[in-house]
Amino acid sequence: MKGNGILTMAVFAGLVLCMLFIIARAARRTKTSADFLAAGRSISAAQNGLAIAGDFMSAGTFLGTTGLIYLYGFDGTLILVAALFGFLPLLLIAERLRNAGAFTLSELLSRRFHDQALRGVTALTSLAVSLLYLVAQLVGAGILLQALTGLPYALAVVITGILMTIYVAYGGMLGASWVMIVKAIILLIVGIAMSTAILALSGWNIGALMQLAANGHTKGLAYLKPGLLLSPSHPIDTLSFGLIYMLGTAGLPHVLIRFFTVKDGNAARRSLGWAVAVMGAFFLMIVVLGMGARAVLHGNDANAAAAVGGNLVAPILAGVLAGGNGTVGGALAMAFISGVCFLTILAVVSGLLISASGTVAHDLFAGIIWRNRPDVERLERRMARLSSVLVGIIATLFSIAVGTGFNITFLLGLAFLVAASANLPALVCTLFWRRFSRGGAFAGLAGGLVVSIAVILLSPMVMGTAALIPLKYPGIISMPLGFVLCWLGTLLRPDKDAETRYAVLRLHTEIGLGAQSDAVAGH
Repeated sequence: MKGNGILTMAVFAGLVLCMLFIIARAARRTKTSADFLAAGRSISAAQNGLAIAGDFMSAGTFLGTTGLIYLYGFDGTLILVAALFGFLPLLLIAERLRNAGAFTLSELLSRRFHDQALRGVTALTSLAVSLLYLVAQLVGAGILLQALTGLPYALAVVITGILMTIYVAYGGMLGASWVMIVKAIILLIVGIAMSTAILALSGWNIGALMQLAANGHTKGLAYLKPGLLLSPSHPIDTLSFGLIYMLGTAGLPHVLIRFFTVKDGNAARRSLGWAVAVMGAFFLMIVVLGMGARAVLHGNDANAAAAVGGNLVAPILAGVLAGGNGTVGGALAMAFISGVCFLTILAVVSGLLISASGTVAHDLFAGIIWRNRPDVERLERRMARLSSVLVGIIATLFSIAVGTGFNITFLLGLAFLVAASANLPALVCTLFWRRFSRGGAFAGLAGGLVVSIAVILLSPMVMGTAALIPLKYPGIISMPLGFVLCWLGTLLRPDKDAETRYAVLRLHTEIGLGAQSDAVAGH
């Protein structure tokens, strides 16, 4: 792969220039806080659906999951199933989120409770999730770009961090959304082309392709059955793994803010339909690519694909399908796929950065520190861009300091755990429980954060064989505790006006009063 580094970087440079053109156009339309944080509520349902799908059609999916299917067969497909099921909770809350008229998760809670301290706590938990996820993605970007191009790890992270910051600081949510949309379309085209080539080689027979894949694996037909990655002897751990991705998705700030970019609640709900349709089609292609690689790759190509955790399967497969090693077509195909992976990483981290910078600018500064100032709108516009630069620098430096030896799964697992154990319980209770109180929100958010960290630290992921909790994915413990803490906090510290506040919020979320205004709320 390193021999194609110059060609790969040339392809990447071309893609980046195209994206910078999009960002420049978006920057001219980004004039207010609403423009920067929510694209001026101008994204259509189809566009938002593509952007949401683009967020999940990441390098982790295209490279990582393809590699997992190549290595472990059936078990590798479970991640795709969990990702699709992760949209079920969002179906319940998407329309209500947009109808509330907020820009962030913490502002939504503030609209019900009008408590600045609670808004601050929610902002901190959201910021923690976004930063954990962002650092994990940047570390992964450095490792992958190092493998794909031969660039030093630190330089790969710096390049990604600089471009990410430029995209967000100038283009805001509108620019980040269009980068995600274009990236999703490119990945769909790539997936269709590669899947078509593989199916053509197998005579357009899925059964024959599966049999060829099993024949190419050392475990034979066991490749098509569960057990190679997730042990059948630990069903609770497998269940917990699925629940983390399913419920954690609905608590990720960078996913939730996508529903604030459309014009109304109906568009928010319809955008989910588009997202599920696009993702479902792409995930089917990923299964074909993973199994196709197992059937097609042999010898040195198969050995190279199995290296680096299977993350190089897709580029190597593209090269083989286009002619193989030593051919112009093979070199161009590998370079193009690697360049697309660059773009994919860049789009995902841009979405994460705008979520983190929006939390800092809109919730902490405009919503709390400057809330009574008459010039808060002007100050927030400046802080939105400044915070994107500062958060981008901090995340980049921290990712370099973490290095390649750190367990990325730890960071991602913690991000999903906090999202599922702190953000999601508080969000669901805010939207659906009329007696939910400030005390319950504080207990659920702060307690969920502490519990998430605790269960991860006590799991085999950190403690190894000495772990006090035997589950590698202990979300099945922390997620119910998040809801219990919300209930317990409400029981111990009820609000006398809880039902009145709930009625006001429900009026907005049910009939869309909040969606009629683009004013920055909560100041």
